[in-house]
Amino acid sequence: MEVGIHANMVGQDTQKIGSALHAPFKELANRLSGDYGGVMEHLWIDLELLRSHAKEDGSAKHPFRFQKRVSGRGPFGLPDQPDSFNVGHFSVRPDFDRLLLLPMDEVIPYVLSLIYRASGVLIEKKKKLGAFDAELFLTRFKAESHTLGFEFESLFPTNELGRKLKGK
Repeated sequence: MEVGIHANMVGQDTQKIGSALHAPFKELANRLSGDYGGVMEHLWIDLELLRSHAKEDGSAKHPFRFQKRVSGRGPFGLPDQPDSFNVGHFSVRPDFDRLLLLPMDEVIPYVLSLIYRASGVLIEKKKKLGAFDAELFLTRFKAESHTLGFEFESLFPTNELGRKLKGK
């Protein structure tokens, strides 16, 4: 399965964040691409960095969807791309008020934690995806994030030691 993680659409207030996420997203996506079983050949995860694209309730604009075929036809005269088959796709929406207040060194771990949590939808949709090993994907997501130097659990300590280390 080929993984793509993107933050393509940004606003003026999130442009620097989108730029900072490009390289880590690309590297993480390359490391996560591989065989997880099942019928899904592509997994596309989009980080929404435009407030105006959010639903009124604040949830992500695109919940998980699975498509048998995604056309590669280029809009507006752009060159065509090959069609993609068996594509899982969902978006993740950050808390913009929090995101814009974070120091840049905490932005990537925060965003990765959101994507990790949102990827839990793959466990819910497991039956629809055949024998897709969602647990393996989540385990690898966490491990590869750690390998790249991003510890997102430290932002959300859940045990006593974590709270002490974080000073909360």
